[in-house]
Amino acid sequence: MPSLLSSRRAAAEITLQATPARKKPARTAPPRAAAAPVSWPVIAFVGGLLTAVASWTLCTGLTVLGWLGSNAASFGDALRFGTRFWLLANGVGLRIGTVSVTLVPWGVTALIALLIARFAAAASARRVTGGPTMRSAGFIGAVTVAAYMFPVFVVLLSLDKTWQDPARWAAVATVLLFAAMWGSRPNRGKGSHIPNIKFVVSRAVVAAQLVMLVAGAALLVMGLSMHVARVEALHQALYTGVAGAIALLVLQLAFVPNAFVWSASYALGSGFSLGTGSVVAPAGTQLGMVPAIPLLGALPDTGPGAMAQLWWLAAGGIAGAVACLVVLADRPAVRFDQASLIGGASGLLAGTVFAGVAWAASGDLGILRLTDIGPRLVPLLIMAGTTMGLSGMITGLVLGLIRGRSDQGR
Repeated sequence: MPSLLSSRRAAAEITLQATPARKKPARTAPPRAAAAPVSWPVIAFVGGLLTAVASWTLCTGLTVLGWLGSNAASFGDALRFGTRFWLLANGVGLRIGTVSVTLVPWGVTALIALLIARFAAAASARRVTGGPTMRSAGFIGAVTVAAYMFPVFVVLLSLDKTWQDPARWAAVATVLLFAAMWGSRPNRGKGSHIPNIKFVVSRAVVAAQLVMLVAGAALLVMGLSMHVARVEALHQALYTGVAGAIALLVLQLAFVPNAFVWSASYALGSGFSLGTGSVVAPAGTQLGMVPAIPLLGALPDTGPGAMAQLWWLAAGGIAGAVACLVVLADRPAVRFDQASLIGGASGLLAGTVFAGVAWAASGDLGILRLTDIGPRLVPLLIMAGTTMGLSGMITGLVLGLIRGRSDQGR
């Protein structure tokens, strides 16, 4: 019997050995066929068609929403009216019976231009061979706009309506083409550009137009705030209901860019008209029968204008000065006489372009007193050209003299 104090020995020595586990071969997924990238012509063409469908849906949805708040017409009439409104946003004026309608709702047109610019940008991103250039940007923009305009012509031919004022369609098509080229331009979003004279002059003209639009927006907001009670009374007198009120609001928003241009024309002193024989200007306002639209409640009262309204004439001077400053910003070494001539030319060009913008924002909305609605073009051309041109000339002269003295001081 072994002693409890003796060492206990195992009968056999046991050794434990660990072996690494065998790695199972990784299963490789079957190779997938690489999807062919969508080419830029497909994106441009499909994007143009989708923009046409989306804009038509927006316009017809607006009229259907108004139809829900009124029992005066059928659903088919609402769709047809929405289709005509969509054509009008594309600059296709129509004659409905004896009524000629050519006033373009530039709010809808601006939305269409934004969509086209986005699809043109997507198409330009697919064009990787050689990188995008200005020539390719123009080609991509032309394809996108052509694809968009194709349904417009199809609908126009199907309606069998007389096409009124093709010049406004050309103006809308030009705006859409420039929007598409802007979206597909090279180096988009990187802030790089070729500093040539065409680019500088274009930037100066655009800056002057933005100044005038800001002045017009401020004038419109002030008019609405001063006549809130009148605007509310016009809105309540229509008895539109909830759906009709929403449709009426969106419809007025579609013409807000037109109202900005009209108000800017007022700020320049030439004013605008709301039909034959009417005038709305800082010197005085003469109105006849005005449509019961709440937005028109911002119109000033009939009679001579107040002296405070004359301060808005400074908007044209500021626009001309801004155009001059933008042009001369990239030309520091210019004599004062050359700076004055350059500033005057840039202001005169900006005023002429604004007169063209005012023409595009005007038109007919019916017969008799609803014809010739918008800025008074001949007085506007004179006032815009002289005000912006003179302001640009003076700004260039002053800037040239200041730079000349600073150079002499060095």
